[in-house]
Amino acid sequence: MVSWRQVLHGKAHHQGTGCGSLGKAALGRVGLRGEVLSLREPPKRTLWIMRAKTFIAVACLAVLAGCASMGARLSSKPGAYTVTVQSVHAPHRDIHATYVRPAQERHPGYLVMFVTGDDGWFGTSRAVFTHLADEGYMLAGFSAPEVIDGVDESVRVSTARAAEGLRDVYAQARQHLGVPESTPIVMVGFSRGASAVAFTAVHPDLRDDLKGAVAIALTREADYLHATEDERRQGIRVDGEDRIQLYAALKFLGATPFAVIQSTNDSYVPAAESRQLLGADTATLRLYPVESEDHGFSDARDKLMQDLDDALRWIEEEKVASPST
Repeated sequence: MVSWRQVLHGKAHHQGTGCGSLGKAALGRVGLRGEVLSLREPPKRTLWIMRAKTFIAVACLAVLAGCASMGARLSSKPGAYTVTVQSVHAPHRDIHATYVRPAQERHPGYLVMFVTGDDGWFGTSRAVFTHLADEGYMLAGFSAPEVIDGVDESVRVSTARAAEGLRDVYAQARQHLGVPESTPIVMVGFSRGASAVAFTAVHPDLRDDLKGAVAIALTREADYLHATEDERRQGIRVDGEDRIQLYAALKFLGATPFAVIQSTNDSYVPAAESRQLLGADTATLRLYPVESEDHGFSDARDKLMQDLDDALRWIEEEKVASPST
């Protein structure tokens, strides 16, 4: 992805697009209002070409802006749902939440929190979020790249601090959507977002408000979290790089229904390996293996959505049944 700064500084050419070099060449000879800056006025044909190049450069910028805008925003669908975007306060800076309010409540009584993968609001993350909106869920969506932007990868965040930040973000989402503070949460996330789902489901300060979770393309470890020595003594496992092992941590789920949807050819953790790490399905833990060629389910989106719907129905049934058990 080419940044605005790279385009404006004429560096985009080196990353596979001509917009940067074109803009640099054009803007170096023509002023912002189209006036020629060279001392010797070029022929009219040359001037026309230069202005045309300037127009193309501006068009490149407009296309990039449009891509960023479309990728970051799901549009409202009249009669089905309304989409709004609002800032929420996160520990290191404000981030944006994308809220979806259905025109008719088809899944009353809880709020779905969604966290994207590293693709942000593109690809699989966008497809899943759009599907959830079409299915009539009240949603609060967050972009993982925006959340971790500016975070120093060399300094991991303590689980306590991360839990405090997430709890505050979830509270703000409830407030913005106008639902009671006691409204239960169902977490759904893809890839890096699935890591946030797993963390929410197992952390004691977060799981009490959680009525269920679906982790899509769950990776093996959490990159940005640090487990204390006390947490390690209690059974939190880390690898040789001190990264928390997410599958092993799922033993702390308790009674929270948790579903994992995994591609058979996931480049990080294939579904067969997920089965080995999770063990057999239980009353509160399910694995949905999906025949697909890659981590993003690019050739199996329909099956991904079918399994997501089934997992959410299972969680809804568990939510209704839990008070009497």
